[in-house]
Amino acid sequence: MRSNDAFKGLPHDIFAFTLIQELIARSLDVELGNYKHSVGSLHLYDEDRNRAERYLQEGWQSRIAMPSMPKGDPRPSIRKLLDIEVDIRQGKATGKEADSLDPYWADLVRILQIYKYSQSRDTLRKISLLSRAMDSDVYRVYIDQRRSTQTKKLLVHDTPEQLSLLPQTD
Repeated sequence: MRSNDAFKGLPHDIFAFTLIQELIARSLDVELGNYKHSVGSLHLYDEDRNRAERYLQEGWQSRIAMPSMPKGDPRPSIRKLLDIEVDIRQGKATGKEADSLDPYWADLVRILQIYKYSQSRDTLRKISLLSRAMDSDVYRVYIDQRRSTQTKKLLVHDTPEQLSLLPQTD
């Protein structure tokens, strides 16, 4: 890679490239090899300096490895995941979509649902139900952060919705 933003770009790129590596290895039915990330210029933008320093001051970050992608061709599961993502985004998801998927892919469906639910009111219960259904603990930090953000939104903006007494006319 020619250039990489050390705070935002590097973590994203390593995740994306290793996921692509794993997808290809599973598709070809070969063992996953080593990943080496080479960067010609690693930089940190001034606007990110304080956040990067706060992150470093937190000390040692625990490492929780993502679960391995299931063996076999991932493309059918990816197709299903993408179809489910459209349903989630369009509000058509029923919550049962993950049931027919391997736990690895089902957890990704639940993460998409949690993200969607965290964008609207009256969803903490749904997030808690999805959280309990997770197969892997690797996403726990993300889920807890979404739940916390939603709770703060409700506390700060807890104004009741104004209902109309008259029927709507077009």
